Amino acid sequence: MSLYSDSKHPVREAIATAHQQTLASFASPGQWFSAAERAAIIHEARGARIQAGVQEALANSSIDQPANTTSLPDSVKNLARQVAVDTKDLTADFYEDSLDAGLTDCEYVETVGVVARSLSVDIFCRGIGVDTRALPPLSAGAPSRIRPTTAVHEKAWADTVPGGSAGGEDAIYIYGTDQPEAAPFIYRSLSLVPDEAKGLIALGAAQYLEIENFMDLDFSYDPEITRAEVEVVAGRVSAINQCFY
Repeated sequence: MSLYSDSKHPVREAIATAHQQTLASFASPGQWFSAAERAAIIHEARGARIQAGVQEALANSSIDQPANTTSLPDSVKNLARQVAVDTKDLTADFYEDSLDAGLTDCEYVETVGVVARSLSVDIFCRGIGVDTRALPPLSAGAPSRIRPTTAVHEKAWADTVPGGSAGGEDAIYIYGTDQPEAAPFIYRSLSLVPDEAKGLIALGAAQYLEIENFMDLDFSYDPEITRAEVEVVAGRVSAINQCFY
């Protein structure tokens, strides 16, 4: 059964599949957090958005169990809530303060990735008028704690994996190719935690476009909306959210 079989609006199967895979990824150990901790990060972000009035209260009060019984450090909670409701105030100083509070750069990136990707699904649910989707049953196991050896300091606060030959096998794993143009900075931003970057790219490919179609200005998944119209909507939403990319 499709993830959005209860929607009154048609949903492309590619989106439903990408969202199903995204939710499944949160129920498994990450690279720096366990599955229970990843679920707790989502619980924290959802709670912040509900409190801010930008997301409806969960229809099922047990939807986040056992996420709301898993303890997280205050530094992780603060970051999750900040990303969930107020990204315009994410600054280099905030990043440094988070590290000073005990987060590693990898934990910072994984937290940002989990919140950003989960919000993509939650906001989509709100947009088509269905309840927030629950996570699958959580898997046991420890995080892998593998840091990519090719990560270097580029133009972001945290280290990133370059595209092309400089990124080596890490680049191929994350971006799907060793071509430098496949690794724009918006995708490199999460590459210190490769699986988060791969997850972001998968969502981008399903919801927006695949990187190989980026310069095809006639490309659109929906014949009823042109690429130019897609970009106008994206630019306007970004401006409203004060996201100056």
